[in-house]
Amino acid sequence: MSEPQELEIEIISDVVCPWCYIGLAHLRQAIAWLEGQQPGSSTRLRVRWSPYMLNPRMPESGMPRRDYLVAKFGQAGLAGYAQIADHARAAGLPMNLDAIPVQPNTLAAHVLIAAMGDEATTLVDQLFQAFFVDGRNLADQAVLLDCAEGAGLSAERAQAALADTMLVKRVSHIAEEWVDHGVNGVPTFRLKSGSAERLINGAAAPSVLGQTLLQMMQP
Repeated sequence: MSEPQELEIEIISDVVCPWCYIGLAHLRQAIAWLEGQQPGSSTRLRVRWSPYMLNPRMPESGMPRRDYLVAKFGQAGLAGYAQIADHARAAGLPMNLDAIPVQPNTLAAHVLIAAMGDEATTLVDQLFQAFFVDGRNLADQAVLLDCAEGAGLSAERAQAALADTMLVKRVSHIAEEWVDHGVNGVPTFRLKSGSAERLINGAAAPSVLGQTLLQMMQP
């Protein structure tokens, strides 16, 4: 049997998007399934993270979470939003939406993710845990630095990244470009293998993701 081709998985995501949190769990389940189908396939996957900002005009200090939810969904929509926690539990994830105090501007978080390079998933995990489980304020730079340190990025490197105006501008520009290219919801998975490319929108079921990964990696 021919070896599977290498596959790049670019995850267009925002760290405060609950479906991105769920989507990463689904992707991991899909990769585990793929590995069962073709042992060794997972070593030919390269995961990259690309910034997307659900609320690019959010003040740098964020805003009270409940005020944000009411403004975005209305009082009647709050109950429906709370049901997202059920989808998280179905994916095997803890989620404590009531603990979130502030809806943050996520540009600084995306800058730190960019600074992590190929190890970015480790930081994304830290940020998802901090926001969706521990209810920490991602608008607080001290929280971001703590998450970065937990992911292996020193405080000095993290602070340097946040102060790097060129990096901040580049990350902000990439996030804006996705909107210009028609991405209006996240997560979006951009799969690339050789000259083949495919987009999957939303937190697709692990079975759908797994089959797509398998197809994309066929020689």
